[in-house]
Amino acid sequence: MNVMHEFSMMTQIVNVVLSEAERRGAERVTSVEIEIGELSFLGEEQLAFAFEILSESNILKGAELKMTKKGAEIECKECGYLGEPERTDDEFHTSFTVPIIRCPKCQGEVKIVSGRDCIVKNIKLEIPDKMKSDILSDK
Repeated sequence: MNVMHEFSMMTQIVNVVLSEAERRGAERVTSVEIEIGELSFLGEEQLAFAFEILSESNILKGAELKMTKKGAEIECKECGYLGEPERTDDEFHTSFTVPIIRCPKCQGEVKIVSGRDCIVKNIKLEIPDKMKSDILSDK
């Protein structure tokens, strides 16, 4: 797996989190929860390593990174099948070739419905009491 792919993705995630933390006046980020799509081909170990490096010198330092996997869902353009793609026994298959996903029912062409994304699901922040009252009153 190419570590640059994960580092680039985590850079984007950290930028989103820092931007949101700044917008809300946070002193510190305590945790970040992301959902990793099965077809994003992002490695959890590489993402965690990138997060550790990118959070070293900002308000993310010491924050917990929680990662959950989201399975893929496909829809067949021919028979209408909606569900999970067929799995192969070769777990390293995608490291060497681009996977071809076909309908498990009719082998038809499919559209990927979900499982390609990497999404920030939740951010926990420490916000000073003064800022909390401003946020609640929309000042």
